[in-house]
Amino acid sequence: MSVVPRSLFKHFQYLYFAWLGICIVLLAGCSNPFAIANAPDQLRIGTFNLENFDGLNDEKTEAVSQIIERNFDLIGLQEVSPIAAEKLKEKLNKSKQWEFILGDTGNKQRIALFYRKDAIAAQKITEWRNVNLTGTLRSPLVTFVKAGSNFDFTLVIVHQKGGGGKDADRLRQNQSDLLRKEVDNYQKSAQSDPDLILVGDFNSPTWADQNRGLRDAPLTFLTKAIETDAKENCLKKHGLPKTTDGRPKYSNRGTGCVIDHIAVSKAPKGAEEEYIPQSVQILDPQKDLGFDSDRTYFSKISDHLPVRAIFRTK
Repeated sequence: MSVVPRSLFKHFQYLYFAWLGICIVLLAGCSNPFAIANAPDQLRIGTFNLENFDGLNDEKTEAVSQIIERNFDLIGLQEVSPIAAEKLKEKLNKSKQWEFILGDTGNKQRIALFYRKDAIAAQKITEWRNVNLTGTLRSPLVTFVKAGSNFDFTLVIVHQKGGGGKDADRLRQNQSDLLRKEVDNYQKSAQSDPDLILVGDFNSPTWADQNRGLRDAPLTFLTKAIETDAKENCLKKHGLPKTTDGRPKYSNRGTGCVIDHIAVSKAPKGAEEEYIPQSVQILDPQKDLGFDSDRTYFSKISDHLPVRAIFRTK
């Protein structure tokens, strides 16, 4: 009977455990594919209200740049000043080349599109000024985006009227009705790409009256799957709703609601066809963004959480 030398046995033992470790890592990666950054043929699209982001706080600018770089390829931002947009681009460009398109309305709280130049081409088409009822609000920013070899679409970034009370509610309802008209006009045009994606801060849950104009539109609100049930008025909740595994079911701390949405034109021809099912997420301050607590995130970054969905590009 031959005996394996102890040194050779240890060597085989080491190789076995190394192989086992690799298998575990691979399995862990497969169980959460959305944690993989810059996956081939995928596009991470999101929306993020940065709460009066003026670019004057370097710590916040650095943190926001890291959140965007690690989790998104293209993102619609709200409440961004022109100075903040330039400073954020400067931070992002330390690792990869990013570009932005800035809306013209909203004074120091504008809408912006940020995107990776190595993977995406984007061009401003227009702004839907009719939705800006008072002229002092933010007009939806409309851009044409091309990503990968087979995915081009029209992206609309929205920031509806904020605040509470009957006047603000009525204004959001009217904005929603006008936004619906713009969507209908877009989709009726023979020159329009059938792939349409809306992202932004709607300041209302999908089921609220203030969102009535888009509720029966030929759009699928991806975020409807992760918000609190329509029968549950999150505006009156004490505490913040969470899923059973502790993930947030709110995108705004003040309301406890999902008010930041991603909506897509319906399949079979619309952008819903490229959406990877169940990939929409509200990013958690600790689980996804690396903060030591929710409190730290909300005090340093924003009263909103970023929202992300993942699409196939071919």
